[in-house]
Amino acid sequence: MNREEEMLSAEVSADSLLNAVKSFLIESAAPHLEGRDRFNARVAANVLGIIQREQTIRPALQALDQDAATRWLPDIDAGANIIQQLSLALARREIENEPGIFDYLKARQLLVTAINNPKYASRAIAKQRWQSN
Repeated sequence: MNREEEMLSAEVSADSLLNAVKSFLIESAAPHLEGRDRFNARVAANVLGIIQREQTIRPALQALDQDAATRWLPDIDAGANIIQQLSLALARREIENEPGIFDYLKARQLLVTAINNPKYASRAIAKQRWQSN
């Protein structure tokens, strides 16, 4: 299905809508803009890319965090901020040298950077090192 057919279909996914706006900004709007407006159009397109990646990666990140909460925060309240509670537990040294905590933190960082900045050079190096162990 090409982009026009996709736009005419009864159900258009959020990803398709984000792609359409992102393409418009980069391919149609930005070339006709100058200076700050052109820069802002590119920033807006990048934000849409972050939203797309977040929608794709969020389930894996949530599952990873939930597994961590089950493992290291067995008494956490439903609806509590898992990351905040894990951070506090680490700061208080309630989770110290626990098997798997460093692997969790590395896996989480790779997912977060896959959302925010997947082309970050250090991410590729970290991914290669961390996933080969």
